[in-house]
Amino acid sequence: MNKIIAAVAVSLMLGGAISHADNTAPKPNDTVAKRDAEVIALTAQVYPAFVMLGGGSGVCISEDGYFLTNHHVFNEAAAPAKMAAKMAGNSRKFTADAVGADPRGDIVLGKLRLEEGEKVPFVPLADSDTLEIGDLCLSIGNPFLLNGNGSEPTVTFGTITAVHRFQGGYADTIEIDTAINPGNSGGPSFNINGEMIGINGRNIASHGKRYNTGAGFAIPANQIKNFMSALKAQSGGAYVVRHGLVGGLTLDMSSQNGAVVRGVDSDSDAGDAGFEPGDIITAVDDKPAFNSYRCIGITQTKPRGSSFKFTVKRGDKVLDLTAVNSVPTESGQFGTVPRPDDEARKGGGGMQSMFGDPFKLPPMKSSLGFKGEYNSDRKVGGYKITGIKSGSPLTDSGIEEGDILIKLNGRHIQYFVDLHDVLIATEPGTEVTITWLHNGEEQTATVKTAKAK
Repeated sequence: MNKIIAAVAVSLMLGGAISHADNTAPKPNDTVAKRDAEVIALTAQVYPAFVMLGGGSGVCISEDGYFLTNHHVFNEAAAPAKMAAKMAGNSRKFTADAVGADPRGDIVLGKLRLEEGEKVPFVPLADSDTLEIGDLCLSIGNPFLLNGNGSEPTVTFGTITAVHRFQGGYADTIEIDTAINPGNSGGPSFNINGEMIGINGRNIASHGKRYNTGAGFAIPANQIKNFMSALKAQSGGAYVVRHGLVGGLTLDMSSQNGAVVRGVDSDSDAGDAGFEPGDIITAVDDKPAFNSYRCIGITQTKPRGSSFKFTVKRGDKVLDLTAVNSVPTESGQFGTVPRPDDEARKGGGGMQSMFGDPFKLPPMKSSLGFKGEYNSDRKVGGYKITGIKSGSPLTDSGIEEGDILIKLNGRHIQYFVDLHDVLIATEPGTEVTITWLHNGEEQTATVKTAKAK
């Protein structure tokens, strides 16, 4: 053994001596050199669109200043709110305003305040459905706030290690091995063409630490595209965008051979669609649903109110059923499988951490001063008035106990969340238009909101 070690040592010494004597360095492989040049060029291409926000990251997606970040970075966005921002390589400080918030999906769309006619660098969004395991990936962020008072982000390079991972609120996420650490949240990942494939938001921690383990997760660009219109404009003045569930549909979460339907409420979206217990959902919108988690994952990539085609195996038959994810989910990241908002309010929720609950929505700014409940008549919809408080804004409107509130500022009211998401963004004393049913007849009035207690 000692002879072998000695021989290896001598060989290494001779090899080193010969290399030194020749004074020649090994020539780089042409392929490696080409790849290096591509990565350097890619970095230079996307670097200027990076946005630094407080303790996190973001990226501009349009020349007029729209940008994306995580909700847990801009976690007052639903109120709405603003925060300070800087762009890479630009010493100027911007004010960033929230435009729309998706707490469940951990995304906020914001906008930089620009001078008239001013344009900023931006990056295009990729078709994230075309990603394959092994594709190269470049990520940009502000890990551990290393940017300091400057605006120089950190660039890491790696591969896509998995696609369509189900991670609770990150329902259809891209797994990457680029280094993602605290401060990278809200930052972008790119393909080799300079297109943004997703927004980085989490990693799997090791032994309770929050540091990179090689398993990071990015919210896919296509999901963000699906939510973009809703993020830019919610009815009634709300800033919150909700994900949705197909009401009345219960799945067997242990199934690994398609999504097996365990139960169907007859008076529900699932009942209307024609689902039956024992059905096996094999695809949603022609995307394979290999288990129930994947089935839910697909329906969570579009906002509440979206329609889906379910391919169902029923005995020897294959059917296509259409259903809408109309039941609003909880806003937070609590739990693995999303719960209806009404259920979550009864049982708590939110992702608790040493920093509190970064997904908890702010309290309502204003109130209409009444108590109500879900109207069980789904065809009528609305929210039934069960009591009007003394001094309520509704006192002189003509609305009475037992009436059904159906619209607020034109926004259809079905659940408490429909009221809640408007009132958290509405200042007290704001005029709002309410529409209700009294003995089946539609009536309208304008009232001023009161301060929430």
